[in-house]
Parts: sequence; C-alpha cells; structure tokens
Amino acid sequence: MYNRNHPYLARIKERYLLTKPASSKKTWHIVLEAPLSFQVGDSIGVLAQNDPVEVAEILQYATPSSPELITFLTHKANLSRVTSSFLKQSAPQLSVDLHTHHLIDILKLLPAPLPATDLLRSLLPLMPRFYSIANSPKVFPGEIHLTVAYVEYTALGRRRRGVGSHFLCDLAEVQHTAVPIYLQPAHGFTLPLDPEASIIFVGPGTGIAPFRAFLQERLATQATGRNWLFFGDRNRASDFLYELYWLELEKQERLRLDLAFSRDGAEKIYVQHRMYEQRKSLWNWLENGAYFYVCGDAEEMAKDVDAMLRTIAAEEGEKSPEEVKAWVKQMRTEKRYLTDVY
Repeated sequence: MYNRNHPYLARIKERYLLTKPASSKKTWHIVLEAPLSFQVGDSIGVLAQNDPVEVAEILQYATPSSPELITFLTHKANLSRVTSSFLKQSAPQLSVDLHTHHLIDILKLLPAPLPATDLLRSLLPLMPRFYSIANSPKVFPGEIHLTVAYVEYTALGRRRRGVGSHFLCDLAEVQHTAVPIYLQPAHGFTLPLDPEASIIFVGPGTGIAPFRAFLQERLATQATGRNWLFFGDRNRASDFLYELYWLELEKQERLRLDLAFSRDGAEKIYVQHRMYEQRKSLWNWLENGAYFYVCGDAEEMAKDVDAMLRTIAAEEGEKSPEEVKAWVKQMRTEKRYLTDVY
C-alpha cells in the first residue's frame, strides 16, 4: 500500500494546456502513468519538490552548504512560509509580514548568513499537494488524470509560483521525472449506487476535474440517470475546460449543461446565478431524488452556491428558514449533498 511515507513514483505520460493563449491564466491537463487502484471521486497527494533555482539562491545565504541541507530544502522544507518562532530565533531584529515574506526574502535582510542548523531545525515541513482525479479507471486504466491550475503571482518584486503546479507543469519532465504520489480516498464523494439516480454537478474552474471522471464512469457503466453540469470560468473562448467533451455529451443528450463565464459580459455571471435562472427545474430534480455535488473553491464559490441552494429551497420549496436548514441537513444526512472544496 502506497502512502505519504512510501509513495508511488509515477511518470508524466502527457501534459498539455487546456486554456487558450488568450487566457489570463494557465490550466494544464496532466496524465500520469500510475497503475493504482482507485475510485472516481478520489484524489492524489503529490509530494512536490521545490524549485532548484530558489534552493540555490537560499544556499547563498546559509552556511555551511551540504548535501543534507540541499536535500532538505528541495524535498522537505516549506520555503514560502516561516513561523513567528523562526523569526524570533533566527532574525529577532526583523519586523516583516509573514504572509508576504518567503524564506529567501528574510535571509536577504539578515546581516550575515544563517547557520544551516537553524534552517534544518526551524522550517515548516513541505506538505503534500492534493488534486482531484479527473478520469475513470474504467476508461483510462493505468492512468491518473489531473486538472492543474498554474499558480503564479508577484510579491515584493519577486515572481512567485505555486510549489505543486510549478513542479507538475514546469520542473517535472515528461516520461522522465519521478512524481511521488499516493491515493487519498474520497470518503463518500462519489457516484450514487443507483445508476438511475439524477446527478447535478457544480464545478467551476478546476472544480470540474472529478466530474469529468464521474461522467466517464457513468457512460462506461451505461448508467441511465440524468446528468446536469454547472460550469464557470472567466472567458468562454479561452477558459472552457474540456469544452469538446461537454458539448459532445450535450449533443448526445447525455448531459444538461449550464455555463457561466464571468468576464464575457458587462455583469459578472457565476454558477450560482445560473442555478437561480434554472431554479424551478433544479428544485424539481432535487425533489425527485437528485444528488447535488460541489467541487472547487471553499472560500467564496462553495459558500455562494450553498446560499443559492438555500434560497431556491426557500422560494421554490416555500420553506421557512428553519425548514430550509432542516432540509439541507437532511440532504447531507442522505449523502445527496456532497462537497469536495479546498
């Protein structure tokens, strides 16, 4: 059994951009060769490595350099966040914002190189990065597909990149670099046992990933239940992830599709707005036993979708606030309202 302490060393079989050149961001489709047994809805933990260029820069401000320190900084240490205790012990003279200052920013402010022992003792561990699996093992056996948003921004005059996305999209070489991974079971975020059950997916951005797997699985098992997807992103022309797949399923009448592209009009339209537009039909599906799934951003999207679901229950179901609360609780108890948010 592979786990965080004993990961499977996968290789990247294929990697390509899902977003078009005009997009304001980059989202990649990555195919890993990994003969692991999993179910749709599961995720994988990726033990990414830090950028060797950043590690080399840090080594200029730490002494003495050693193979042990290089390995630690590359594979084990969180270089983007230091603790207040680290600051008190190693740089008590500095007053910096721990949310914006990475390790290298702090080292550059010190009057002398920092002892390597302080780095080895004080830095936070580099945590796994988790990604929803975007394929069904019945359709793509021996493979794990990922939908990876490339994280990139500028702070304090420096270019910052997400550790996981930079490793998977830039540093790891196709068919060459070992990518340490292990499975993270879904614990309930999966398809209903009843193949005739209707399912509603809300998955904007990379939240679309598990629903690609769900639809592949439903088609492979010839499930007869209805499928409805709410997908949203910035611009349709450049950010419609897996566009041809969804449109083909819609054409075959195997998928009902509602889209929200927030930057395409004068007003920003999000998935919760599309839900409200379709509130009568949505409520009808839910009242007739449909399962409701949400995947993606927990900070805003999931809260907005939940609030809209409650609004629709109040209006279409003619429920009081107390009845709405009880209805949502019942949906969750019956495992018909399932979320995978991050």
